[in-house]
Amino acid sequence: MRVLMIGRRPSIALDDLRKYWGEVEFTTGFAMPKAVRYDLVIAQEPTLRVGVPALLQAKLTGAKLICEVHGNYLWTEFLPWKDLVAATLVLKSSNYVRAVSTQIANGLKCLGIKRVLIIPSVYIKLDLFRPLTAHGERGPVVLSASRLVPEKGLNLLIDSIPLLLEDFPGLEVRIVGDGPERSRLETRVERLGVRKAVRFFGWVGQDELIRHYNEASVFVCSSFHEGGPRTVFEAAACHTPFVSTSVGLVPEVFRHGREGFILQERDPELLAEYASRLLESPGLRGEMGRLGREVVEREFEWGRAVKRYAEAYLKIVGG
Repeated sequence: MRVLMIGRRPSIALDDLRKYWGEVEFTTGFAMPKAVRYDLVIAQEPTLRVGVPALLQAKLTGAKLICEVHGNYLWTEFLPWKDLVAATLVLKSSNYVRAVSTQIANGLKCLGIKRVLIIPSVYIKLDLFRPLTAHGERGPVVLSASRLVPEKGLNLLIDSIPLLLEDFPGLEVRIVGDGPERSRLETRVERLGVRKAVRFFGWVGQDELIRHYNEASVFVCSSFHEGGPRTVFEAAACHTPFVSTSVGLVPEVFRHGREGFILQERDPELLAEYASRLLESPGLRGEMGRLGREVVEREFEWGRAVKRYAEAYLKIVGG
């Protein structure tokens, strides 16, 4: 099978997908369509930059087109109107649309998209993302890891820090990742007077990220929308419980109060309350972490999850 995948960056599972699909090319969407026969064209998003070139390539060569939607961005203010127009065209012209959560799939069906596949995009290498540090040895560390962009909603976490410091004066908040929001977030931290408690690490390698997961007592996801997010599942694989907004797969596979805490509203006081429960109780953290890893082992182990994705597309091309 010959596949063209178009997106902003290659899938993290690209090498493994080649074992199932054969020849897989990747482009960023800026290249003009080629007079090359593909069996399948995959658009990693339905935007003007990615979805439209994928649609043109599929039409040019008669390939089947699958468009993927990895987040709830179609229903937020974060997507420019030009991309919304492009998304309508691309989604309705696709042979199938992949939604990475039931929440996203339901939204697509409300838009009149009928052929929707629900295939999560979370794949975790459990031999790498694993618990290395017992919770009794972890300090009062709160961790966030994401791109520093508006849709990650990091104001929510930062605004909770003064409340957490009242009960945990030795608190350390680690923000891993980088992006255009960094200087604004640093200014907000300074204005709140909590600079001594917050460290911005920028991008880190995988080994260092795993170390952060294992040193943290709490992982926080403050996003407005997500597909996974993968970071919550990586943290869970390291026995680190979470406090997360109700985004992506989080409310679909985890239970509030069992593997972590799920915020139904963007309230810094509520985030601080849930984080405090975890910070003050190594026993609770350990139990939630253990249960969280069980979920990841059952549903999102790398090889099993990639195989589920790859075989679903093989059936489409074959059928």
